[in-house]
Amino acid sequence: MAGDPTFTHRRKEIRRRGIMTAVVIAVVVVVFRYVPLTSNLFVFSLVEDFAYDVAYEYADPLLTDDIVLIAIDGTSLQPQHLGRWPWSRSVHAELLSKVPNARVIAFDVLFTEPDERDPEGDERFAEAIRKAGNVVLAAYRPAKMEYSPGEEAVDWSYPPPREPVHLETIQTQTMKPPIPELARAAAAIGYVDIAPDADGVYRRVQPLRQGYDGRIYPHLATAIAQVASKKTPEEIVRTVPAGYLEFGEVVAPLNRDGSMLITYSGPTGTIDRVGFWEVLEGRVPPSRFKDKIVIVGWSATGFTDFRPAPYRATGREFLGFETNANIVNTLLHTGPRFDRTRDLNWALFALALGLLVGWAAWSGGEVIGPAMAAGIVGIIAVPSFFVAFSHFHTVIPYGAVLLVAAVPLAVAIPERLGRDKRMIRGQFAAYVSPDVLRELSEEPDLVAQGVTREVTFLFADVRGSTTLSERVAPEIWVAQLNEYLTQMSEAIFNHDGYLDKFMGDGIMAIWNAFGNQPDHADLAAQAALEMLERLEILNQYWEGQEDRTPFRIGVAIHTGEAIIGNVGSDERMQYTAIGDTVNTASRIEGMTKEYGVMFLASETSAERLSEGIVDLVEIGQAEVRGREQKIRIFGRAGEYSAAGAEKT
Repeated sequence: MAGDPTFTHRRKEIRRRGIMTAVVIAVVVVVFRYVPLTSNLFVFSLVEDFAYDVAYEYADPLLTDDIVLIAIDGTSLQPQHLGRWPWSRSVHAELLSKVPNARVIAFDVLFTEPDERDPEGDERFAEAIRKAGNVVLAAYRPAKMEYSPGEEAVDWSYPPPREPVHLETIQTQTMKPPIPELARAAAAIGYVDIAPDADGVYRRVQPLRQGYDGRIYPHLATAIAQVASKKTPEEIVRTVPAGYLEFGEVVAPLNRDGSMLITYSGPTGTIDRVGFWEVLEGRVPPSRFKDKIVIVGWSATGFTDFRPAPYRATGREFLGFETNANIVNTLLHTGPRFDRTRDLNWALFALALGLLVGWAAWSGGEVIGPAMAAGIVGIIAVPSFFVAFSHFHTVIPYGAVLLVAAVPLAVAIPERLGRDKRMIRGQFAAYVSPDVLRELSEEPDLVAQGVTREVTFLFADVRGSTTLSERVAPEIWVAQLNEYLTQMSEAIFNHDGYLDKFMGDGIMAIWNAFGNQPDHADLAAQAALEMLERLEILNQYWEGQEDRTPFRIGVAIHTGEAIIGNVGSDERMQYTAIGDTVNTASRIEGMTKEYGVMFLASETSAERLSEGIVDLVEIGQAEVRGREQKIRIFGRAGEYSAAGAEKT
C-alpha cells in the first residue's frame, strides 16, 4: 500500500526485520558450516553429498586407457578353470609371466599368510616378483589388533620429510604387510584400507599416513603411482609439508587432514577389465597390457570388496580394486578436485549470497522481491556447485551456499506474498463491500497516503435517540440499534460505500475514498434512498413488537474535496477523511431536523447526480461554520412539500 505513512512505516519495519533475519540466518549458517564442531552436521552433509553424487551421475566418463583390471571373478573360481580359493602362489607367478610388458602390476589381494597348499609357491611367486621388478603388493590394518613382537619386521615406509606434516597417524605395528619373502621382493607396498563418508560412500582417500615413529606409509594407489612415475619415496614426501603430492605434471592438493577427493572415471565397469582365467589361459594377448598399469583384484561374489561410489543409478555398486584404480588415475592423470569446503573465500561468497537474497526478498515489491530472490537462488546458488565441479574441478561448501540462500527465501515468501493483501483485508473487511475489498486487495496502492480527492460523504442519524434510549432497557435498545445499523450498513455496501465509522447511532460513509468511483455521488444517493426504504420496512416490522419503537432518521450527502488516508498511531489507526468537507456534510445532516425532512443533498452533490436518481428541489441555504458563503440545500420534491407546509 504505497505511500500511506502508517503502512509505509509498517512496511519499512517489516522489511528491516526481514533483512535482519536474513543477515542472522546467513551468519549462523556460515559459522555453523565452518566451525569444526558443527561443520559435519547432517543438514550440510546431506546437501553436499547429494549434490556431489548428482554431479558425478551426469558427468562424462573420463578415459583411463592406461589402466587394466584383472578380476578374480566367479568364472575364474570354477573347477574347469582355476578352482576354489585359495590358489597356489604359483598361479600368481604364472600370471606375471603373462603380462611381461606392463608398466606396473599391483595385487589388491592380501598375501599376509604363507601358502600352506604349496610350500614352494611363495618362493616361485617371490622370484617372479623380483624378476618383474614392478610389482606392488597390499597391506592392511585388521579391525582387531594382531601385533606380535616376535614377527620379522619389513620396512615398507617412506622416510619422514624434513618439515612437520599434517597426516592421519596410525599404529604401524597393527599394519599387516605381505609375508616377508614376498614383501622384500616387491617394488612397493601400500595399505588398502580407506574410510567412507558418514553415508557409507567412498569419496576421499588418505594417500599417505604417518606412523608414530614419524615415517610415512603409502596407500596402495600411492605406491602404484610411485612405481609408475619412477619417483623415489624421498621425492614424494618432499612436497607433503606444502600440502600436495606431485607425480609428473599432475599436482594433487591435500586437505588439512592429508586427505584428497577421488576423481572417479565413471560408474562400475568404466575401466577396462578382463578375467584372471582369461589371462592365464592366453585368451588375452600380452599387447593389451603393454605399458599399462595392471591391478589384480576381486569381483567374485562372496569375496568382493564392495566400496560404494557416488553413482546412484547403478546402486552405488563399485569394486574395491576399481576404487584403487580410480585413485591411481587421480594421482597420475586427472588430479583430485580442489576441496574448497573449508576455504574462507567460499565462506565469504556464501555469506554475501545470503545477504543478497535476503535484501532482494525484502526490499523489492510484494511479488517482485521474492521473485528476484528466487531468481538469485535459481541462477547463482543452485548451479554454483555443478559449475564449480564441472568447469573448475572444484568442490565447494554447497551446504552453506544453498542453505544460506534458500532458508531466507523460504522465510520471506510466506511473509511477503500477500502481506499487503492481508493488511488490506484486516483493516477494511468490515467497512467495505466484498467487491470493493477484492479490488483493494488486488490493487493495494489504492489505499494511498494523505491524498486530496473529491469524495461524497453520507451522514445519517436517528432522531430523538436520546429520548428513545431512556424509555427502554439498555439491552433492548442496543439490540434494536444493532438491527437498524445492520440494515443501513447493507444498504451502504450494496452501493460500494466505505463505512467509515459508527458514532453511537450515527453513521458516516464515504464514496470514492480510494479514487476508483467516478460516479460516487450517484452511489451515495442510491445508498441513502435504500437506507430510507429499509428503514420503512424495519419500522413496519417493529410496529408489531412491544419492545421496539419505530425510528425516524435524517440522511444527508455532500460532495467535495477531502484529505484521505490512515490516521492514528502505530498501534491503532483508521482510514478516514479529514477536512472542511467532512464538517459541512455533518452540518447538512443536522439540518434535516431544521427542515423536518429525512434526506438532504448539498448543491455540489446535486450537480453531480445523474438524471433519474432522485427528484430534488432547492429548499434553502445553509450557513456552515467557518465558511462565509452559504450552501444551497436540496431535498426530495415530495418530502419537501409536506415538510415545507408543516414548517411554514
